[in-house]
Amino acid sequence: MTDPHPNSVEPQRPDETLALEYLGYTIRLQPTPLEWMAVVTRPNQRPGTVLAADRAAALIKARDWIAVQTKSQD
Repeated sequence: MTDPHPNSVEPQRPDETLALEYLGYTIRLQPTPLEWMAVVTRPNQRPGTVLAADRAAALIKARDWIAVQTKSQD
């Protein structure tokens, strides 16, 4: 029996994972089988998850999410 979704168990490629800091938040970007995922974290807060078609779009959405979070804390 073959798996009808062979990409669903594709191993992650750690060489494509990127972590960076932005306004006190950590953004971790990594590919998924269909799109890119950004996990946005800050100490003592729940993480946020952003999905996008490519890495650049995921980073832009993550930065936009951070901007909204920082405005709501003011």
